[in-house]
Amino acid sequence: MNNLVVFDLDGVITSEDAYWDAAGLTLHELCYSPRYWNLDKSTLGADGQYQPVMTAEESRSTSRATFPEGEILALKARAINSNWDTCYVMACFHLIDLLSGVPDLTDLLPLQPWDFEWLASFRKQGIQKKRLPGSKQLFNWSHLDVESGDHGTDPVNPVTALFNLPVFKGYVGLELINRFDLYASELLGYAIEGVFSRYSPYWTFCQDIFQEWYLGDELYSQTYGHLPEQRGKPGCIHFEQPLLSLDKVRFTLEKLRRQEYVLGFATGRTYQEAIYPLAMYGLRHYFDEEHSATYDYVERAEAVLRNYGDATLLGKPHPFQFLVAVDHDYQNSKALPACVSGAVQLAESRVMAPAEHFIVVGDSTSDILGGRAAGAITVAVLTGARTSEARRLLQESRPDFTIKDITELPDLLVEIDSLVTIQRLQFSDKEKAERLLQRWFARHMKLRLESVTLMPKAVSLNSFNGFYHLNGKEYFFKTHVEEQGTLEEYYHADLLHQAGYNIVRPLQTLHEGGRQMVVYPVVRWPVIFDLVRAVEVSSTEGDTFESVIAAEKQECARLLTIYEQTLVRSSGEENARAPIHQLFWHRLAGERFKNFYQGKVVPLPGQGRNSSTHMIPFEELLHYRWTICTKHGSVVAGEWKRPTLGELIERARVILNPVRETTTVVGHGDAHFGNVFLEDKKDYLYFDPAFAGRHSPLLDIVKPFFHNVFATWMYFPREVAQNLQLSVSMRGSDIIVEHNFELTAIRQAIFETKLYDLYVPLRNILRAQGVLPADWEEMVWLAMMCCPLLTINLLDEKRLPSALCWLGLTQAVEMGNRSMNEG
Repeated sequence: MNNLVVFDLDGVITSEDAYWDAAGLTLHELCYSPRYWNLDKSTLGADGQYQPVMTAEESRSTSRATFPEGEILALKARAINSNWDTCYVMACFHLIDLLSGVPDLTDLLPLQPWDFEWLASFRKQGIQKKRLPGSKQLFNWSHLDVESGDHGTDPVNPVTALFNLPVFKGYVGLELINRFDLYASELLGYAIEGVFSRYSPYWTFCQDIFQEWYLGDELYSQTYGHLPEQRGKPGCIHFEQPLLSLDKVRFTLEKLRRQEYVLGFATGRTYQEAIYPLAMYGLRHYFDEEHSATYDYVERAEAVLRNYGDATLLGKPHPFQFLVAVDHDYQNSKALPACVSGAVQLAESRVMAPAEHFIVVGDSTSDILGGRAAGAITVAVLTGARTSEARRLLQESRPDFTIKDITELPDLLVEIDSLVTIQRLQFSDKEKAERLLQRWFARHMKLRLESVTLMPKAVSLNSFNGFYHLNGKEYFFKTHVEEQGTLEEYYHADLLHQAGYNIVRPLQTLHEGGRQMVVYPVVRWPVIFDLVRAVEVSSTEGDTFESVIAAEKQECARLLTIYEQTLVRSSGEENARAPIHQLFWHRLAGERFKNFYQGKVVPLPGQGRNSSTHMIPFEELLHYRWTICTKHGSVVAGEWKRPTLGELIERARVILNPVRETTTVVGHGDAHFGNVFLEDKKDYLYFDPAFAGRHSPLLDIVKPFFHNVFATWMYFPREVAQNLQLSVSMRGSDIIVEHNFELTAIRQAIFETKLYDLYVPLRNILRAQGVLPADWEEMVWLAMMCCPLLTINLLDEKRLPSALCWLGLTQAVEMGNRSMNEG
């Protein structure tokens, strides 16, 4: 099931405050009841008995005074997620502290704090603990460094100070709880074993008091079949409040259901305690019980394991609950030992690949650690992490994504299911991008892949590719993404093959609802993009230079033959449907241009976007006339006609409008070197025909011409920026740009080959047949202008320094200027 979202409840949908009230009241009763520790008789009633608080307000104030929220959050931040466990940890902590003040502990050995006779002996010690003056703390943490924080000013949370001790350092979750026996041994000077561990009778003892407080007399009696030890408790469960407004929660869950997600939960609550508030809020029907795992599953499974002599703890951060939420058969009692062994292996080494790709949403480190161990995409919500320490530790658990609260989840799920997101992530977080992509293949192509490996390359400006393994075989995949624009690719590989192109034909193609993916057989030939780059950066060129140029000349001749053989007249309606127009006119007239540049400012070279010095609004930049000079002093733009960038853009919107009758050919459309293999060191082998179809040959040559010759700075911005010298000066309505960027030897050779073996012969062929458009030069060079201007966002500081932004603008003006100044 690849559309499953598993929520933690408390701190995500339901509030934990009522549980925290029960935890604090449990600790309060242990401290002051004459049945337990009896630390301060002044808190008792006139009859000398412990009097339970009765209202929600009294519960909250008494609880927080005894067990401050900061201490609770410090425990949760360390993956102690179950409220029974948080309560138990503090009961252990306080009791060990009290025992450290007993002059002669031998009278109380062996420690049995769950035994009423032992408790009577403990009370005879006459231990009294008073609050520190002006402090909300119940105990005087004499053995902990709680005096100052990191900066020597603020007091440290006692829980934080405790867990900074060497005995606890580096431990989280249930493993941390099991360190309390060792902590007690060190502090008390006696070997303590099985007293303060997670499955000590003391844990069950504290749990029972907690349940009395949380359920109240009536529900407790119904659940356990006997009256509570301490009567008169109203039940904190009746004080439950939703975490967010119910309207917001319902709207969010409804939206997720409309997105066809199945909703489940994995919670530290028992079934009764989980269902009660969900039913009370009217939310129960949103959750599929077949994909919900309460703490009952953990208790039953652990009991079975203990019968097999296995003491494994299955509560979070163990992945067990999340795996049960995915598939209830996982906890089948007959198969449980083998299943749990597998879960342990998964948690420790992740050698088991999850059968499903699902989402876990939680507010604590235990949710994130357990969800990741189960193979899920993890989403942290900040609603349960209320302190800076809790938020810091939550982020240290490395959730895949973080949101403020669940209302942001529907939009996030749209984002992580987007190929645009994966394309962006491949450079910054390849492992996460691969997991998202594996989920994408499962959701949209029904492929349960064994592995996915992305191959991020500089050429992948608006695409990504890589390999996946399925049934022991390796396949190559590629997709093109079009952020903020129209995207209607058609992979016309058969059309190209029939026209005479040497092309890798896809095995499978998906194109639906803005999604597209092409799967190919694996090709082992080198990609020409990589060969050309190797020549550029190598001091010894070998024969690669000559091989590439010879292959380019050969391919130019083949292209001219294909163009002549497929040349026909197309109507304006037919021409407008050609996918190639998405590379030029649709980007210019659509959302991409607006999103890249509208309302933006352009900093001068060497200045960031936050600089207070001179920046030029892009709309103002459109009205300047440009002069562009190379390091040799030659003027490449501005010598004759000097159109503004704004004039060039407006002219391009007219000339490149696809609704025009024209002569068309069958072409690849996007045959830059990143989409071409060099087969046998001599033949071009094309792939990824995302924009293939029938279109003007004048447009067909544009992308490979510009990108193979001029666009090195786009693909290798850091390397180009290191040696780039570029200055911008402004004189009235004029901009003067001087720069030292020039083509490398192999790029110059490619330029000359494209110019004299393709561009000029194509012009002559079209002219000879009487089909050369009057505006042919404008068509070529204004389309060429779109390449530096609209392939990537020139104002994206994360991608390009300002000098390269100006180099891109300069090239756009230079290309556009050629449309008016060629003879």
